[in-house]
Amino acid sequence: MKTNYSPQKALFTIGNISFITVQRHQGHIMSYSEGRSQHSFIYTFRGTMCYSFIDPAISNIMASAGQLVFLPSGTRHTSAYLDAENEVGIAQFDTIDGELPYYLSAPTLITFDHAEEIFSSLRTDLKAGAGENPMYYFYRLYELLWHLSRKIQNIPYKFKKLQPALKEMNMHYADRRKISDYADMAGLSEPGFRRLFTEYTGLSPIDYRNRIRLQEAKKLLRSGEYPIDEAAEAVGFTNLSFFCRSYKRLFGHSPGKEK
Repeated sequence: MKTNYSPQKALFTIGNISFITVQRHQGHIMSYSEGRSQHSFIYTFRGTMCYSFIDPAISNIMASAGQLVFLPSGTRHTSAYLDAENEVGIAQFDTIDGELPYYLSAPTLITFDHAEEIFSSLRTDLKAGAGENPMYYFYRLYELLWHLSRKIQNIPYKFKKLQPALKEMNMHYADRRKISDYADMAGLSEPGFRRLFTEYTGLSPIDYRNRIRLQEAKKLLRSGEYPIDEAAEAVGFTNLSFFCRSYKRLFGHSPGKEK
């Protein structure tokens, strides 16, 4: 199902919600060499999936039944079916042009009790025709994100220190702050902040912020309203050559091919 409903103040445009049950042999691989065009929430009902990322800085994600994976748009990856059983069941939300919460800016594995409840009831309601109402999509997605935000509040205390810095990076990614500024927000020394940040996100602070900048630059380039140099500058890059190299490393092609 698909809706393009987008009220004036909506944070999301829902691209589609799909429930898929497929017969796949063990080890079957699907490749997304250009990444998905939307942000995706993928819930596994049955079976086990392995998500491997072309960017070596991102660790593989193993998702079994009852787990939810978030993949930002443009994330180049492969997904493999690992179970000996042939049947795999997934549910997928796609969002387009959404302003996502700051804690969802990289591939993320999410486990929480309400996911099964939300997706099971969603599947039942869609069969009953509830999905014909566009607002229903927003209601369920916001419900999902609300539970995610509650889960974030329960992260280990040592990681809670990072939340002000993460929020600042995601909301003001173009600012030219030093890493020491973010460390001050967390109340940590710079070396301590770097270690804790990498433990939590799997990326260095610089790589994390650059990834956000590149994802935002991709949106600007796809709009057709920004030349490459202006898009790079708008998101915080000061070196065009470095921007182009980083863009190709993350997305697999040069920024000029977004035109």
